[in-house]
Formats: sequence, C-alpha cells, structure tokens
Amino acid sequence: MIDDLKKIFGDDYPRTVTILGRRLPLEREGRFTRYYYSEEQKHGAEVSKFEDGSASITLDELEDGWERWPQRDRQDFVSACNALFGQVDYPDILRFLMSQDDPDVWSGIALQVGGCLPQDEAFELLVAALNRIHSHSANITQGISATRHPKAADVLRRHLDALWRHPHLWDDDHFTNWPAFDTICCIAHLLDLGVEPAEFEERVRKLSKHVCAGTRDSCGTFLSKHYPWIPKPDLGSLGSPS
Repeated sequence: MIDDLKKIFGDDYPRTVTILGRRLPLEREGRFTRYYYSEEQKHGAEVSKFEDGSASITLDELEDGWERWPQRDRQDFVSACNALFGQVDYPDILRFLMSQDDPDVWSGIALQVGGCLPQDEAFELLVAALNRIHSHSANITQGISATRHPKAADVLRRHLDALWRHPHLWDDDHFTNWPAFDTICCIAHLLDLGVEPAEFEERVRKLSKHVCAGTRDSCGTFLSKHYPWIPKPDLGSLGSPS
C-alpha cells in the first residue's frame, strides 16, 4: 500500500507529500492520521494511515476502545475513517459513530453516511442529527443532500428558513460569520438536489453583499457556478482564522 501512495505523493512518503507541486514535510502524527505542513508555503494536508495500512481497525476494536480513547484520538479517527470505505464492517462503523452523543462526530462523517448507508436509514440518521445541533450544520446538510432522498429538499428548505431567522446572521466577523456560512452551504446543497437557482436568488444577492468579507468569499466559492454575477474570491489573498 505504501508503494501505491508513493506513486501519488512522491518517493519520500511518508516523510513528505507532494501535492499540486507543493512539497510538504511531515509536521506530526496522530494515532490514525499524518499531518503535513509547509510554513513557507502556508499549505497543509492530512493523510489517513488507513490508506497505507500502517493503521487498521475493526468494528469490534472500535466499540471496545472508543470510551477509553482521549478526545484527540476520537477526532483523529473521525477525520481518517473515510479511508476504511470498502471494509466489510465500515457501514456498521458509521452506525456506531452516529450513535455517539457528539455533534462533532456526526458532522465529521455526515457525507460518508449519506453516501454509504441505505438511503432511508442515512436520511433518518442525518435528519435526527440536524434536529439536535445548534450551529455548524453545513456538513450535516451536505450529507442529507448526498442521500438524494425524496424528502431531502423539504428538510433543507425548512432548515434554510430557520437559518434565515438566526439573530446573528448579519453580524460581521474577522474570519467568517458561521450562521451565514451554514446558510450559503444549505443553499448550495439544495441546488445540488436540482432546485432551481431562481428560488434563492434574492437571498443569495443579500448574502453576496454581507458585511463580513469571509462570508462574501464563501458566497463566491460555493454559489458562483449557479449565479455568475457573484464575484469569485481571490484565493491568494485569503487569510487563516486566528
């Protein structure tokens, strides 16, 4: 497996990875993930150890160890476990993770749930998660969209209406306004389901003029392919959250 990844990331893997012409050194290792970062290029990447076989896990091992793992290992596993796709017990691993009382876990695997579990089951799990979270819903709405469930658009429309009433939707922020980000992503996921762009154009015009620069950039990043009049962000000028 390592030889396969060397063909992708370069002969120095796992000490470095080369991505889009950028050579990134190994910064640190988690239990399930290697983290690469170049200070000079201000660019980073993550590679799951499950991809090269240097980490492995079964459902039984996960269920047995999860409660004893520190939070950093849980977060590390959630970010790495998509590389287990194709493992025979992966659907049950997703079911186990969705049974945890942790919105960060649900958010971290929402897209995999939407794409890997049976449609009705995935839809029900993700709608239940959406009803229990209070912020940072973009990944959950993406997962709901990915189910392609007949009721997905109705659920996302209701969520969009709730976001539009959020008391801090129009606040400025030094990085990005998160309720507005969730709103933009919810619209994008509705459009992915085939809803006509005209339905949201008035709202999108308001979001594209948001006082927060990060929100305006997100609007261009996620919605400009549907609304050509939205300015696209200058990605080279974007900063990082502090």
